[in-house]
Parts: sequence; structure tokens; C-alpha cells
Amino acid sequence: MGKIIRDIGKAEKENFELIITGGGIYGIMLLLEASRRNIKTLLLEKNDFGGATTLNHLKTVHGGLRYLQSLDLVRFRESVNERKWFVKYFPEYVSPMSCIMPLYGNGLKRNSVMRGALMLNDLFSINRNMGITKDKKLPGGKILSREKTVEMFEGVDTKGLKGSALWFDANIEEFQRLIMSVLRKSVDLGSVPLNYVEVKELKTENNKVKGVKCVDVENGEKITFSGDVVINAGGPWSREISTNFDKDFPELFKKNLMLWNILFDRKALSDCALGLTPKRGHGHTYFFHPWKGRLLVGTGEIVVDDIKNNVKVPGKEINKFIDDMNTAIPGIDLKKKDILKIYAGILPASESGKLSKKPVTIDHSTNGGPAGLYSITGVKFTTSRLVADKTIKKIFPDRKPSGYESIFNIEEDHGDISFKYDQNVNEESLIKLKKIVEEESVLHLSDLILRRTSLGENPKRALDSIEKLRPIFTGDKKWWAKEKSDTEKLLKMENNE
Repeated sequence: MGKIIRDIGKAEKENFELIITGGGIYGIMLLLEASRRNIKTLLLEKNDFGGATTLNHLKTVHGGLRYLQSLDLVRFRESVNERKWFVKYFPEYVSPMSCIMPLYGNGLKRNSVMRGALMLNDLFSINRNMGITKDKKLPGGKILSREKTVEMFEGVDTKGLKGSALWFDANIEEFQRLIMSVLRKSVDLGSVPLNYVEVKELKTENNKVKGVKCVDVENGEKITFSGDVVINAGGPWSREISTNFDKDFPELFKKNLMLWNILFDRKALSDCALGLTPKRGHGHTYFFHPWKGRLLVGTGEIVVDDIKNNVKVPGKEINKFIDDMNTAIPGIDLKKKDILKIYAGILPASESGKLSKKPVTIDHSTNGGPAGLYSITGVKFTTSRLVADKTIKKIFPDRKPSGYESIFNIEEDHGDISFKYDQNVNEESLIKLKKIVEEESVLHLSDLILRRTSLGENPKRALDSIEKLRPIFTGDKKWWAKEKSDTEKLLKMENNE
């Protein structure tokens, strides 16, 4: 795959057809969709690729079963098709995942109702396995008996238990490697992604986009890149960027919704993912993901004003979250000290404080702004590619894309690396890590630990591994001492310490 080379000088001399600001999942998917249309594209990220909200993910690709509750068949089919896209083109990272939801005969969570829902789920997703290899196909759903439910989930609350609903979604084993694979494929197709470059100002002439003025975050030098079209894909900062480039569009981010997932230092409760609702309180359903055999639970949410890079979940909210877990599962007795890592990010919310239902795309020229300027915000990881595809198709309608089969060679040896939950760095993994450092624009130790590999998913293991990583980096002792100190702080901060 293509190497990500941070050559700012070379990029300065070129004229790009498209410049994307923001290196989260939406910016990265925009880069892919532009690349497969042979559009000369530059992506600029003020920090590192795949960070912020993108990094703080439940590591699943959902097919949209919940959309059947409101009969939103359009969003349901979109989610099913995009889940299939991830499973088909990233089989080394994405796998089928069985999910069960215990049923107690209340409301919609009754055996008869869920049996009908699962039948509809299978009917409306009848093409979910088309083009998928046999080992990656998603079976149909069904209702399990009370006895079978207890067998599959020994810790289930048996009081009033009527059985459970079984369906299938998809698990992402190595989330960071999937992100980097998309980036590297875009480089293969001629695109240029640059990290640690902050866009400060839009360059225009006669109210037309001509490029962007930036700062190299690493050395403070001013840079100007030339381009005909700019897409603002700044995630939580998209509204701020829009205001800076042109004017404020509140619909991009009406409110900031902080969502979080928590990885506990506990074994998974089942080999299946679990959809559990505490019997008391607000009726919120939590998703228990058995990621790498550990207990990863999501998702909590609150509306916030602060959208800093490292969002911090209030202590009282964590306490509520843990109380819900202990209410949903008799005898689990989770405590704050069991928290291994907290994943928190910001997504757009409606005026009522609920997660936005649809992505938003703004053509600034239709509102008196510069021609060639667009802003976009998305909601779901699962449909990020689809939103990017529609956006690029709208802006460049005459550019025909190459097929994904010609881009993603699933037989290709990626030379990738995977860490089990308790697997430490050894000589074999150091060789692969060194290759990542050399080929993926790793500027900081934290880039490697948090955003290129799953090393940082276990902060304790990551802290113990730092000294072992020293030989694969170049630089003086002062550089390394600062990097080590900064990374240690980040690992603790991401654990809300």
C-alpha cells in the first residue's frame, strides 16, 4: 500500500482540485471517494489522522436494526449496505458478531414483537451477504428460549426472563488499522494526506476558492496550498471553521452531544454482544461489546458546551453509567477502579439535545459565500463512506469512479499488526511497528500508540511498552523524554484520571 509521506514542500508547489480540512472518518472517506475518481486531492488535519471523535468508537458496524422501530427503511437499508461494504473490503478487520437482547415481556421487548422485528430485519436485508465470503456471512436472526439465553449469557437477570432476541452485526477488531488502510489506499490513488497542518484561513479571489492558508503545527511555519474546491469536514469544529471561512451555519452543529463508551478491566460477559436495559430509571439500552474478550460498554450521552480535543466525562455521569451496569446485571459489581479506558467524542445534536438523524452538507455559494466552498457534518461511522460518495458525486458530477474491487485487493498482504488485550510488545511486533513509523507519518510516540495501533487500548500495557519502543524512533534524548512524558499524560487523561 501507499506510504504516507509528510512532504509539505512538495504539496505547496502543486495545485489541487480538492482540499479537505479534517482528518476524521468523514474527511478520510471523502479522500477515498475523491481519489477513486482521480481527483487530485489534499487532506489537512490539524492534529493526527483518525483522532478525536473518530478514535472514540464502540468498534462496531451497525446494520440499523433500531431503524425498523420507526420504519425508517431508507436509513435501515443504507446501514445494511454500508456494513456489507466494510465486511467485504476489510475482511481482515471486520467480522460478524452475534448479539442477544434478553426479553422480559415488556413493551416492544416481547418475544412476539421481536420475532416479527427479526423477520423484517432479515427480509429487508436479504442482500446483506451478496459478494461476501462464506466465513463472513451474517446469519438470520431468531428468538432464543429462556434456557438457551441463560446458556449463552450466564449472568443474565433471570427474574421474569422470557427468552432473548438473537441477531448479527459486525465487529471491528483493529479499528486504527482499518482507518490507516483507507488512508494508504487513497495515497495509492494519488492523494496527499498531511497531519499536523492547521488551516487558518480560506484563500479566495473574486469570491471563488483559490486555496487555504495554514500553519505547520510542528514548527509554526506558515504555508499556503492552492486548490479549486475546499470541503470543511472538521467534525465538532466544522461550525467554527464555517464561520471563519464564510459565515455561521447553525445547522452544522446545533448542539454538542458528548457520547462515551467505557472499556472495563473485566472479561466479557458472553461471547455475544449484549443489548441490556436497566430495569429502573431512564430505560436506556446499553450495548455490551465483547471486544477482544473484554467488557466494552456504550453508550452514555450528555449535551455539553466544551468541545476540546480531550473531552472529559463528568464524574457523576460515570457513576450513573456504572450504576446502570450494576442494575442491569445482577452481581457484576462494577466499580470505578475497574475502568481501563474511557472513549469520549462529540457528535451533532438537535435543538432538543438528541443525536442528529441525518448528515448536513452546505454549499456556501448558494448562500452568497465563496464558490467552491462546502461544509459537511456526519453522524454515523457506518455510513461515512456513503455520505462521502454522495458529496463528491454532487460536487464533481462528471468524474466517474473506479470500482472498489480494483482498489481493495483483499488478498494483499498488509503487513499489519494486531494486539490481543494482554499481548506485550516483542521483537516480531517491533519490526512491524518500525515499518508503521517509517510509512505512516508517525510524528509522535502517541501517534503510534493511540492512532496507528491498538497498543493504547490497554493503557497499562502501553505505559509498560514505551521504553521498548525507543529503538524504532530516531531523535535525541530530550525529544524522547518529552514524547514519553506527553504520551503518559495522554494515556492517563483518556482514562479520565
